[in-house]
Parts: sequence; C-alpha cells; structure tokens
Amino acid sequence: MDDLSRVFYEFKFKDIIRENTDTQFEDFFSNVMQLKHKDNFMPCRPWGSDGDKKNDGYLIQERHLFAVNGPSSLNQNRMISKLESDFLGAQDYWEDYFDNWSFVHNQSALPPRVNKKMLSLATRHCQIKFSFWGPSELKSIIFSLDERLINQILGPIPSRKSFTYLTFEDIQPVITSISKRANPKIDDMIPVPEDKLLINGFSDPIIELIRTGINRAPLVRQYLNLQPKMNLGDQIAETLKKHYEHLRDNTDLDPDDIYSELVNYVADNDKKNNQIYMVAVHTVLAYFFEQCTIFEGVRA
Repeated sequence: MDDLSRVFYEFKFKDIIRENTDTQFEDFFSNVMQLKHKDNFMPCRPWGSDGDKKNDGYLIQERHLFAVNGPSSLNQNRMISKLESDFLGAQDYWEDYFDNWSFVHNQSALPPRVNKKMLSLATRHCQIKFSFWGPSELKSIIFSLDERLINQILGPIPSRKSFTYLTFEDIQPVITSISKRANPKIDDMIPVPEDKLLINGFSDPIIELIRTGINRAPLVRQYLNLQPKMNLGDQIAETLKKHYEHLRDNTDLDPDDIYSELVNYVADNDKKNNQIYMVAVHTVLAYFFEQCTIFEGVRA
C-alpha cells in the first residue's frame, strides 16, 4: 500500500464511521471482527423476543464480550443508560463466559459522565476487565489486515495514477453538480498563503489529499476558463464558501470533518464508488481551497 492509498483508505474509514449508525455500525463492527478473527469471533444476531441477550459479538478464546452502540448523535443520558443495561444484561445471561467486556462506540471521544459510569461499573465488578473501543481501535484492526481485506471493508479507492490521467471530461460532472446551486457572485479571490494547510489544523491524511489535488488544480482552472458561461468559477466559489461557513459557524465539526462534509456536499452519492469521479471531486475542492474560497487563509 503506497502513501496515497493509505490516505484514501483513512478518508473512507472516517466517512463510514460518520455515516453508519445504529444497526449499520453494528454490522460494520461485526464484519471487521470476522475478517480479523475468523472463527474465533462469534457474531450474535437478535432473535424474536429474546433479542441478542446484550451480546453484539464474542471473542471465544479471549472470553471477550462486546456491546456496540453507534448513535447518530450523542446523548449522555441515553448512552449511560445503554452502557449500564448492556453490561448488566450481559452479566445476567453470559456471566459464565466472559472475563472482558467492551463498549464499542462511534464517537471520537466520550463525555465525562459516560466515562465515570464505566469506572463505576469496573469498581463494582472488579473481576471483569472493562474497556471502551472507539474508531481508533477499529481503525487499528482494519489497517492490520491484508490490503485485499481492507479493500473489501472500505471499498475501492483511487490511485496516484488516477490523478495523473484526470481529464476535462472527468471534471465536468463535478462542476455541473455544484453550478446547479444558485448563488451570487463572489469577491475577487486572493492568493493562498503557503502555511494555509497548517493554519487550518488538518490531519496528515487530509493534508496529503489536498496537496495531491492541488497538483492537478490547474486543470480545473483551464476547464473553467473554457466555459461559455461567464463567472461560472465565481458562482461555484460562492456556493462552496457559503456551505463551508455554515459548517464552520453552526456545527462542532473539526476541520477534517468539515472537509469530509464538503466532499459529501459536492459528490453524487451514486458515483462515490467511481474512483476517477472521486479524484475529480478532491481536485475541484483542492482548487477552491488554493483560491482561498474554503477554509481559513489567515491566522486569527
């Protein structure tokens, strides 16, 4: 796996974690664990009125039971209630079979009251080893696998050659999609500061994606210059700028997640598995990043 492949896989992993919630997140966890541990991992599906008896997966040799919770939004009270009920329910039915219990979640970090509840359970049930598993633990498991299995979990990704062979025809559907959103003309663009990538606090994978896209950004400029519609680039710039500012000012998303949201905003859902199309999406975003349309261009 080369460095750019790793970047795309990490980007897709974050996207999957954000988009797959509830039962989809449970299915994702089970799929990852079965590919990693094979017959040593025992999935457990709900069955009628019995449900799953608070068992969302079990590592046989390790005597390790999992409870999985992937909410679409975090509510401390609900998560605390689920944390406690999942453990006590598992203890009631599976007590003779586990020494390790993990609460698997889809959050980057958990709030203090949830952490305190886990510590309280661990204190009261000291014979059990408790732990939280979040996205970082799942990511470590996935990237420990053979690339063929990583591809099976996360799906196909573009290669560095995909950027090299990008054409006007590949960029056209991305530009068309954005230009359908009506917005007023943007002010004149300003040159991008050399330290803009660092100013915005991106992670290394997002920095590499933007840098790679910027290498092909002149193709976007050429394409826009050849279009008969006057000020098409300005209108698209304003569209992206407004959506970026909405995400920045009205959400708690970090810069990486805002970039991911912009990708989702620009991309056609039906084309996300088209590798060349996604290369074009990242290249178009890199062009408007370079032009200081999106993200911050000066230090606050």
